[in-house]
This record gives sequence, C-alpha cells and structure tokens, in this order.
Amino acid sequence: MSINDSTFRHITPAEFDRLDHSAITLLDLRDPAEVAAHPVPDAINAPIDPLAQVLRSVPNDKPVVVFCTEGWWSAEVAEILTDRGYDVASLDGGYRAYQTFLNASEQGNRMANRS
Repeated sequence: MSINDSTFRHITPAEFDRLDHSAITLLDLRDPAEVAAHPVPDAINAPIDPLAQVLRSVPNDKPVVVFCTEGWWSAEVAEILTDRGYDVASLDGGYRAYQTFLNASEQGNRMANRS
C-alpha cells in the first residue's frame, strides 16, 4: 500500500492544535533531543530505534495521532498502524508545520492586540 492509497487521515496543524488530548493517543516520533526542546503534552515518545517495541504498546482504544519532525516518517508509521487496525491520523508537515502555525497565530494575536 502506498501512502497515497492509505486509509489513515491527514490533519493540518490547525486541526492538531484543537485536539482533545484526553480523547486520543499522541505518538511523537521525534528524537529525544527534539522532544526535550519542544515537548508536546501527553505524547508518547517513540523514536525510530525502539519503534517496534513502542508500537506493540500503543493502545487501540482511541484514535492515534502520529507526528514527527517533517511528516514523512509519521505517514509511514500511520500506515503501519492502520494495517494493524488502528484509527490513525498523521500530522501533515510534522512538528515543523505545527510550530510555524503556532508562530503565525502568535503574530496574528499580537497584531490584533495592537489594533
């Protein structure tokens, strides 16, 4: 199955920002240094090296949202989880796109407060 044929959902940074963390499992594929610098509350860190072990322990009782730095690796892992029967979404553009979204939102809020 190619990524274009997959059945997992793609979400935008704006959708990611509105997620209810209590209703999903967040799976963070970034390396530990990136997670330490920019943590995402409630996320399970699953870097590439021990990924197989971590994937065995991902709960399947609620949707899983997968993200990495740029979005490519999370799409691959989302496809694996989908094949295993999980309800999965992958953050398009990864954490970098989400960080860009947050920075733009903050700038917009500052500009609105000046008016």
